[in-house]
Amino acid sequence: MSIFVSNLELLVKKYPPINKNLAKERIKNIKWLVNKKAKVCEVTVNSICNNRCLFCYNGEEDFGRFPDADFKTICRALYEGRKQGCWIAAVIGGEPTLNNDIGKIAAFARKIGYDCVKICTNGLKLSDKSYARHLVESGFNMFDISIHGHNAKVHDKLVNSKGAFSKVMKAAENVKAFSMELGTNQVVNRLNYKNFPEFFKMAYRDLGINYYNIIYSHYRGIMWKNKLALKLPVTKAAIKIKEGLKIIKDLKMPVFSRMLVNFPPCVFPEYLNIIADWESEEKGGDPLLLPGGETVNMSMMKNEQALKLASCEKCVLSGKCRGVDREYPELFGEKEFKPIKSENLENYFETMF
Repeated sequence: MSIFVSNLELLVKKYPPINKNLAKERIKNIKWLVNKKAKVCEVTVNSICNNRCLFCYNGEEDFGRFPDADFKTICRALYEGRKQGCWIAAVIGGEPTLNNDIGKIAAFARKIGYDCVKICTNGLKLSDKSYARHLVESGFNMFDISIHGHNAKVHDKLVNSKGAFSKVMKAAENVKAFSMELGTNQVVNRLNYKNFPEFFKMAYRDLGINYYNIIYSHYRGIMWKNKLALKLPVTKAAIKIKEGLKIIKDLKMPVFSRMLVNFPPCVFPEYLNIIADWESEEKGGDPLLLPGGETVNMSMMKNEQALKLASCEKCVLSGKCRGVDREYPELFGEKEFKPIKSENLENYFETMF
């Protein structure tokens, strides 16, 4: 049975009100089972970038601080990831398209059995169709292209690069033209959160994107420097995000992955099944190759960057949740967080509405 047929059967069984014609269109480029729990090996291939995003969690001093990761080191990390059961290889940066070995990295990942080989990119170089073709032919079958606004004015301002939005839209067009799966990342902040419903209409409905990382800002690095201009309480961001998520149900299509990143579950208790990386697990965390060549347990690293609030003790998820970023209380205090008083974890590990 083909992956396409299997995925269609899974969706119809899991989500009876599904729009079958729309479902067929949405899953045609997916090369893996949509109900398979994500297990990711991330490899950071460089520390340079051709954007200077106002919300970046790296500091200015971090750009170019490390040389491009050695190809053998990357291969070793990907191989170890496969041994740990990872089936998604995520190639990140910096800006990974600036690494000259990028094609070889994708080819190696596919060779050793990764079902999904994705690149997380700002999309600038992918606006060149010949370059996009090169990455596709090398082995990438998933393209996470960051889109931080619903139009050029917002996106270009946030990434600090004039003309970036038009290149991102061209990159998305190129990826679709080669029948590859398209994902996106958006860092939510004061300058773009009010337009989240408009962004989601464009990205989910018009561009047909299935996979998202909707990320609440990490107040570190350049983002910390720009905190007065960009800071936004997490509960305020959640209001507009919830408006955007209604679009999914209106179209009668399920969510294929956990898409809300760096949000504590008490902010989205009704969307617990699509909140990513909130559990404070230490064993079995995904591996991450850092700039400089060190591989760490991503879950343990995030645990160290988080803290529990006084109100967390009264929450039914206190034993599972890692809390909030350490920098958060200094900026916003703790009063907005309300403990979850009761729980319904029947679909705790489900990845679809």
